[in-house]
Amino acid sequence: MNDRTQLSVLRGVTVAAACSLLLLSACGKKEAAPDKGGQPVADQAAKAAPSDREIKIVSIKPEVEAFKTGETVKLALSASYTLPAQGGLVGVVVQDSKGTQVADKLTPVEGGSGTFVGEVEFKVPATDRLMLIVPLYVKGENKSAASTTREFAVKAK
Repeated sequence: MNDRTQLSVLRGVTVAAACSLLLLSACGKKEAAPDKGGQPVADQAAKAAPSDREIKIVSIKPEVEAFKTGETVKLALSASYTLPAQGGLVGVVVQDSKGTQVADKLTPVEGGSGTFVGEVEFKVPATDRLMLIVPLYVKGENKSAASTTREFAVKAK
């Protein structure tokens, strides 16, 4: 698979992962039922996740909680990540409250631990909120290995 085909596949996967995250966030957070050991199942799953594939937003600039409909926004993003040796991609996806993609970008990153620095520019649509999703992909795998999100309110002009 050449790089262009792989990027095309990963963009589709980014959209699918972002939609899944949006649907999960719409369901609200519920405490996982404890198993027979008394520990919530969600906590056990988090401990079982591979530690060689993690991503966490370090900063977003400008530091705002809300945007105005119609304004053009340029977000600068910094995220720490850990990937296996083969490296991968960091995605930056912006979606409206209906799950419609407003912006997306994929950037190759080296394996190991590092800091991703990128930016995304978009025009704020008429919606009540925007979701920033930052998925991490391991080279050669078809789905995101980890992701992190931020939500922003949107105010009418």
